[in-house]
Amino acid sequence: MTDAMNQPNFRTAGTQMRLAEAIYRGMFEGAPHPYLILAPTLRIAGGNEAYMAATLRRRDALVGFDMFDAFPDNPLDDQATGVRNLGASFERALAHVRRDAMELQRYDIRRPDGVWEVRYWSPVNWPIVDEAGSVIAIVHHVTDVTERVLEPRPQRESLLFRAERACLEAQALVRESEANLRLAHASARSPARGSRE
Repeated sequence: MTDAMNQPNFRTAGTQMRLAEAIYRGMFEGAPHPYLILAPTLRIAGGNEAYMAATLRRRDALVGFDMFDAFPDNPLDDQATGVRNLGASFERALAHVRRDAMELQRYDIRRPDGVWEVRYWSPVNWPIVDEAGSVIAIVHHVTDVTERVLEPRPQRESLLFRAERACLEAQALVRESEANLRLAHASARSPARGSRE
């Protein structure tokens, strides 16, 4: 037996695995951001406290249910697209085995008193794979952006909002410049290629 094994801090591989699992579970449960874990069949396997708080649900009312039975579209909204759009995102994440970030999505939730509440979300979904590369779960992460979407116009024109808009406009200009540069390079190469032939 080595000196390291005689030390009181030495842990067996099994103990280390149990410790790591406890740490991961604690990180998941204590995360300030909402996460829901789904089976590849879209049955809800679990969710953290932040997700329960954001959606006004209890864990025992969600686990084991199909995602869209637990979170249907608002029947009072003829234009609801939440189920369709989220379902398409899950399909992309499963088919391509990669992260799928959705655009801003209105997806109303039903409060415990049965009243539907307008909500806007920024959702991201990604698969978890096993060692063989098979999808064993999907992580559904949402950020509630309802207040930002619904706040009155004068407040939306705050300095921060204008800065965010300026950043988006700058990013669009960079993309446009890069596209123009690629076109310029392509057209510059075309005559040279033709003159050599």
